Amino acid sequence: MKKPTFFIGLFSLLFLAWTMSCQSPSSTGNPSSSKLANDNQSSQNDNNDSSNDDTSDSDTSADRGFLRLFLKDAPIDEAKNIWVKISNIRAHRACDEEEDCFTTIWENPTGQDIDLLALKTDPFALPTAELPAGTYNQIRMAVISGEIVFASTDPADPTDLRFPLIVPSDEVKTHLHFELLGGETIRITLDLDAKKSIHVIKRGNKDVYQLRPVVEVVAIEEETGG
Repeated sequence: MKKPTFFIGLFSLLFLAWTMSCQSPSSTGNPSSSKLANDNQSSQNDNNDSSNDDTSDSDTSADRGFLRLFLKDAPIDEAKNIWVKISNIRAHRACDEEEDCFTTIWENPTGQDIDLLALKTDPFALPTAELPAGTYNQIRMAVISGEIVFASTDPADPTDLRFPLIVPSDEVKTHLHFELLGGETIRITLDLDAKKSIHVIKRGNKDVYQLRPVVEVVAIEEETGG
């Protein structure tokens, strides 16, 4: 009779030990442990996202300023119109990477016809351009073509006389110097001097007109609010 009692007691101890091991918090199959680990991971990811957002907010873009460019011209009596077709205007900033130093401040791929003689009373105002802050030393204009127009002196034929302008260089460079600060607006006025820009070349009995634009800096001014 003692043996059955001994085996019953041993079985009870083994069953109790097995039951306690299944309820142990360190068990890999415990759902509470898995949920706690997932909650901790989610909290850590949220903290990382918050840290990334803070870094993004602190990484602000470089300061930028604004440029307002005006083109004008002095009077000339000989011609009725001097048309110049410009496709883009760029500003050059002093920096190390040459291609990255240019910022296009105005562009018209098909070309914008500008009458230089009309600029004497109605300056051509470009839209305000936003540029990186820095030191600038050049304005470049891409010239596609040109035409000079003379009023007819023959009462019997009042048709205007039109002559194409030969353009030796497709880009006009104007050297200047200005410092553009962040949030600042600089106003620049350039004079496309028609008298100095048009050259007459004799070819036999015919005159050929050549356009070598001469651009002079009239004013570089800082605009202030008010």
